[in-house]
Amino acid sequence: MSAHEPQEDAFGFGSLASNAKDRIKHIKPTFPSEPGEDLSKIDAVADQAGFVSREAPSPDYGYRNSRTTRPEPRSAINMRVPVSLASAFQRFCEENRYSYPEALAEIMKRAGLDTK
Repeated sequence: MSAHEPQEDAFGFGSLASNAKDRIKHIKPTFPSEPGEDLSKIDAVADQAGFVSREAPSPDYGYRNSRTTRPEPRSAINMRVPVSLASAFQRFCEENRYSYPEALAEIMKRAGLDTK
């Protein structure tokens, strides 16, 4: 073999003369042996190993389309509050699945304040 001739690697892609495109075309994914096979066992093993599903969440997850038209104009409110208060507010939002404006409206409603 001459010094100018590239060596073939273990996968066969080292040589410029190899047909890498043809070899890649022949790679096929494998599927469960039975169509509709219950994948819960596979999911359980993946969950135990710490893998997180990359599949889209189910529609009941509460997806909000961010491009919806708003019923009225918006106003920005900026406040500097103690970290403990900010943390409590953020926790309230997360636990109740509220956006910040929704949480503020809910807090005002619970306090008996009219938001209209």
